[in-house]
Amino acid sequence: MKTKITLLFTFLLLSISCKDTAKNQVATTDNEDKSSLTLNDVSLLPGANVLAFGPDNVLFIGDSKAGKLYAVPTQANELKEPVPFNMEGFDIVMAKTLNMAPRDIVIGDMKIHPKSQEAYISLKLGHAPDAKSVIAIINPATTEIKLLEITKDNLQGISIKNTASSDLIFWKETSASSLTITDIDYNDGYVYIAGLTNSEFASTLRKIAYPFTDSQEIVNSIEIYHAVHTQNETRAPIRTMLFEEMDGESTLLASYTCTPLVSIPVDKIENEADVKGKTIAELGYGNTPIDMLVVTTQGFDGSTSKSLIVTNKNRGGTMIPIESVIAGFKGNGMAGQRTMFASGLEGIQEIPTANVMQVDIQNSQMLGIVRRNIETGDIDLVSELTGTFLRLSDFISEYDFPDYKYPEAQAGTKQYHDMVKQMEGYPDLTSEKMGR
Repeated sequence: MKTKITLLFTFLLLSISCKDTAKNQVATTDNEDKSSLTLNDVSLLPGANVLAFGPDNVLFIGDSKAGKLYAVPTQANELKEPVPFNMEGFDIVMAKTLNMAPRDIVIGDMKIHPKSQEAYISLKLGHAPDAKSVIAIINPATTEIKLLEITKDNLQGISIKNTASSDLIFWKETSASSLTITDIDYNDGYVYIAGLTNSEFASTLRKIAYPFTDSQEIVNSIEIYHAVHTQNETRAPIRTMLFEEMDGESTLLASYTCTPLVSIPVDKIENEADVKGKTIAELGYGNTPIDMLVVTTQGFDGSTSKSLIVTNKNRGGTMIPIESVIAGFKGNGMAGQRTMFASGLEGIQEIPTANVMQVDIQNSQMLGIVRRNIETGDIDLVSELTGTFLRLSDFISEYDFPDYKYPEAQAGTKQYHDMVKQMEGYPDLTSEKMGR
């Protein structure tokens, strides 16, 4: 199956051409001219390692350090146009804004506001165990940076029951308690929390009704089959998850380290239940997944298709047609099979996201991405087109030479290149400007 590419040319060209998308040394300059943000108790949290948006744009904040889940209402103006992020050296800009060294800013998670397209990024301020966290808010249209204000009036919170023990230490430095919350997501009136619990079967799912009440459901265990390890496992936590309808059934899709992809029907996630997930794919050994998204892409012929995207710490991302995922959900799974490499579903493809640290859907055409720039070592906050999953300005290719002429057969490629050059802040390199 060929990858389908998002090419909504007319809409994007009109939108982008109306915006100043100069390469975001603009962002650096703007923020250098502004006064630094003041850190105070209004902005600080004990920890903030996982984020998710819920109903009415409430921001859920998972805090493994404090063993708490917070809910903070957000207010934002709607941004209807697809305005890209182009903040190269975002960590440097952020460090100057906070009067800190760039290496002392540790990025925990990033989610895009569904209404304003602003990036909400959790930042740990230093590497000390007791370092506090803040939530930075970055506007793609203005590149303005502000901190989420957290007060007694707007903060709701609930303590997580039976948190993982801080006495259990992995590799001399990572406490099991830091994995109390590995991911959170909202679905149909509940916040689901993946992570570890202080029990024999460590991997768990917590289910908390929102708005918060005193009730809290915790499954006894989650058992999965791991095709790389060739064994059933109950301890390792889910690392990233999402909810999707599979063949008419609300389903949790979850991915684990090293890298099983598992489906769990939502109606099986009940208090004190022993949940058995179905391993529907293996995405490859020696890897930890970061984020999962379901994206819609559009082909040259106007047809659309949905795909599951998984980004990874130790390799490029994975894209799987959603039809294949549904087939895996309906099938027998991979129990008893042994494999080290990606297998189990039809159409598994690798996409070029090896340097991506965090990703979320920004709008119908773009993904918002926090990435490590391999050339500079800096951290960038940028946008990419859904479907291509790359930044054209990252490469020097045949097309970039000034005497290159697009043949008639590459009319679509030429239009795509011109669109992306404007989006990434290089309007002077479009075909019209270069006279070709």
